[in-house]
Amino acid sequence: MTEGALTPSQQRVREGLLAWTEPRPPVDPALAARLREQLSEATAEAAEALPDGAELFLSKSKLDALSCDGRFVDFLEGEFTWSAPIVKGQLAHHGIEIDFAGGRQRDPAEVIDVAWERLVTSGSSAATFLESLDGAEADALRGQARGLLTGFREQFPALPDKKVHPEDALRVRLHGGRLILSGRPDLRLGGPTSDVRRMLLLDLKTGGRHSLRHLADMRFYALLATLKHDVAPFRVATYYLDEADWDHEDVDEGVLEAAVRDIAAKAPRAVALEHDRPPEEEWRLLAAPHCRWCGRLPICPAAAEAGYVPA
Repeated sequence: MTEGALTPSQQRVREGLLAWTEPRPPVDPALAARLREQLSEATAEAAEALPDGAELFLSKSKLDALSCDGRFVDFLEGEFTWSAPIVKGQLAHHGIEIDFAGGRQRDPAEVIDVAWERLVTSGSSAATFLESLDGAEADALRGQARGLLTGFREQFPALPDKKVHPEDALRVRLHGGRLILSGRPDLRLGGPTSDVRRMLLLDLKTGGRHSLRHLADMRFYALLATLKHDVAPFRVATYYLDEADWDHEDVDEGVLEAAVRDIAAKAPRAVALEHDRPPEEEWRLLAAPHCRWCGRLPICPAAAEAGYVPA
């Protein structure tokens, strides 16, 4: 990559997000073991509260939903519904991943066609949604996803193939498998090395910016990546495709310990709501913008008091 070949936007990403010329922090070889011990101790009570033979599975989405008992119950019991904006985001994410893997040699329309076929043959409910679209609707979605991919190419510098990895699932098992933490950021830039921390975890977003929620998501990913690779990432970031902008945080032990505390605080409530649910009058309800997407909105007293109403 030569600086002269970069557009101003790509140069901004190179220096501001990728921190291309900045030194990387050293590896602490004992950090992962310390964090695993802290996490195990902090979640022991939640694990012990599980019924015999049960396990607790926590993802970033479940942890986020645990900000409100009603929202978490809706997450557990509600049915996920695909929509055009969600599919557009999925197509763009898959397209960017495919585009990096192919060295940006294919036409964006061809890349999105491959991403479309991946969703159609995924066996998920996304395939059913895509098959329900008429020709014009399908073409519109392809065009929107192609626009996001093209914009990303214009904004984000090309990188050597060996530096870009679609991150495999990050999974941590504790307490004999009774507690499972799992996540998958969109991209991992760089890999674990023995001397300095070179990994950057990147999530791609379409739609609105929710900085605090996305920051918590990325801290969770950073913790899981540290426990998986025994090396912490040097930075995590959320890249907003519609804005060509990002939020990032440099990772240190304090950031990772904050993720441990968040899991420890929410795990006992997850156990209670999944396995020994208290009566609704004892639920902890928090009205917030997410109420608009909660299936319990019409019957939620906190949402009514805050003035949220069904669309």
